[in-house]
Amino acid sequence: MSSYVLIHGGDRDGSIWEPIAQSMRNQGHQVFCPSMRSVTTTSLQDNIQQVVTLIQSQQLQQVILIGHSYGAMVITGVNDQIPERISHLVFVDSIVPQNGESLYGLLKTLNINYQTLGLTADRACLEPLFFNQQHLCQKPKTYIHCLQSEFMVALNPIYQQIIEKRTQENWIIFCLDAPHGCMFTHPQELAVIFKGLVLR
Repeated sequence: MSSYVLIHGGDRDGSIWEPIAQSMRNQGHQVFCPSMRSVTTTSLQDNIQQVVTLIQSQQLQQVILIGHSYGAMVITGVNDQIPERISHLVFVDSIVPQNGESLYGLLKTLNINYQTLGLTADRACLEPLFFNQQHLCQKPKTYIHCLQSEFMVALNPIYQQIIEKRTQENWIIFCLDAPHGCMFTHPQELAVIFKGLVLR
């Protein structure tokens, strides 16, 4: 069976994934849902290192690494550090990281002030992420777009750009009729998507 590591967004913890994780464990998959230290008090690199340490300490290989929202920054950094242990990257309703940009920096390049989205000046979200683009390009990737996300009004053009570009780059794309917190409203659908990635 497969090994999964599910990474939460900035203001959450690992418990958000538990209903999905339990469903997958019941079918024999190995699933980890770590709770990272708060984005308000720690760094992006610290969060990345937490996940790297987990994967190494559990001696995981061929990991399907899943990141929701801010978690996309973390999984990109993890893949950059230990690409030999990662088999697939899944971005759940997130911006796709760009080398040398922070999460909020990415929004700024798109002429969006993070404060207008109701976000706060979290330390980890202001920290740039530097990574080897080849490590990202070489991995199979999936993008899950939540059609009812509360960020859709402000970010819809950006989401459309993400979908169009990732389709051209041969990412696997799923659209869910769900809010940004899709793990709460659509756990069964997400579990089916995650488990199905093993067969691709």
